[in-house]
Amino acid sequence: MKTFTRLWLTLALMFAAHGAHAVDAAAVNLAGEQRMLSQRIVKAWCQFNLNVQKDHSRAQLAESVRRFESNLAALEKSAASPEAATALAGLRAAWTPLRASLQGEVRVPDAAMLDARAEDVLMAAERLTRILQDKADAPVSRWTNLAGRQRMLSQRLVKIYMLRQMGVETPALREESEHIQNEFSGALAAMRVNASSPALKAELDKLALQWEWLHAVLATEGAESFRLIMAEGGEAVLQLADQVTRIYEQSAP
Repeated sequence: MKTFTRLWLTLALMFAAHGAHAVDAAAVNLAGEQRMLSQRIVKAWCQFNLNVQKDHSRAQLAESVRRFESNLAALEKSAASPEAATALAGLRAAWTPLRASLQGEVRVPDAAMLDARAEDVLMAAERLTRILQDKADAPVSRWTNLAGRQRMLSQRLVKIYMLRQMGVETPALREESEHIQNEFSGALAAMRVNASSPALKAELDKLALQWEWLHAVLATEGAESFRLIMAEGGEAVLQLADQVTRIYEQSAP
């Protein structure tokens, strides 16, 4: 009887740990998605004003705002520690002015202001994501964060391209574009080397192929005819990076 009791307790602890790791990975994924949405909102706004898939971009902007607010509500359950709660409050505070900016008419000259507010949201979301990642015990949460960051980078890269097409041109934007490409390529290489399953490897191979194509398009940036290609290429990379992120999240032990 004592042996059975010990076995039952051991199994119960194992299942509890499994559930905790899955919850941790899901929280990291959710917080990481906020990073991506901060960039996607500005990107969609730019595309709308550039007449790039105008109706689709307007719908994408509205859907991104809804998702961001839904994620904020869901993250309340994951921000249990004082540090995480403070970071979540900071994310809410950064989101408020960006959300307000989208309520009324935003003129093309206001693009830099809108982007600056999105940058504040990005930094706050990054802070929360790292706190949740550090709190998680399972190493897979770190891979979930890394893959999730690729989603953000895909949108950030296209956002910068579209901002420059709108006339927002600074040396910092060009340098940032180059930095993003290097970061994305480095993270992708690390994930491919450490792929733990055939399914993950297959998705990473698809992502690598799509990334190489988008990377090649960026070498010809500046041509107005490439706006649509950049918009669609960024979406393809985002979808594949999201699939990779979910594979990591679902593999939490």
